[in-house]
Amino acid sequence: MKSKAIKAHHAADHLLRLGIDTIPHFRTIDRSYEDLEGLIAPLMALGLRSVLLITGDPSKEVGFVASGLTPVNAIPRLKAKFPSLKIYAGLDPYRQSFRAELEYCKQKLEAGVDGFFTQPFFSPALLEVWLEQLTGTEVWVGVSPVTTASFKAYWENMNKVVFPVDFALDLASNCQNERRLFSIASKYGQKAYLMPVTVSTKEYLPALIP
Repeated sequence: MKSKAIKAHHAADHLLRLGIDTIPHFRTIDRSYEDLEGLIAPLMALGLRSVLLITGDPSKEVGFVASGLTPVNAIPRLKAKFPSLKIYAGLDPYRQSFRAELEYCKQKLEAGVDGFFTQPFFSPALLEVWLEQLTGTEVWVGVSPVTTASFKAYWENMNKVVFPVDFALDLASNCQNERRLFSIASKYGQKAYLMPVTVSTKEYLPALIP
């Protein structure tokens, strides 16, 4: 029997019942607005304060039809329905040109978004440019260690990441680079969060924050 996938709202329900704050993410590409509202409402009753809306990639399942719902058109409706809900959206510095992604961010800001969670940054120089443009907007900067050639190829092929020319795969170099990213985020009054970690956290975290 195929196991049922655990979605973000399932985890959020569990954590909120334990008194743990959480920010579940919702894909808009495969949900109607009514479905999205129906998932958020019971979580709000449990104390949910924030959500992250992302478009999401099209499903590879046969017969998949995109819902047509996007973060830009979902944000104002959710804001009207849940005035106290803080809504974040995604920022992907790789999927399209800098200008196009910045314009997309501006559309989300005009729709009422409260801030952004980014795809992982690997270049401190690129992060500085983005945070300079988004001064005054809350940004959570994604960081992720990349310590194998296959994982690096994943980011390059699937997410169009261009790594710095001197990027090294060893853990010490990754952590040194990520501390530079933390420093830049702090300089602009922003925060950071850890994205997919493929190394042991027992090894990674002490090396990242000695």
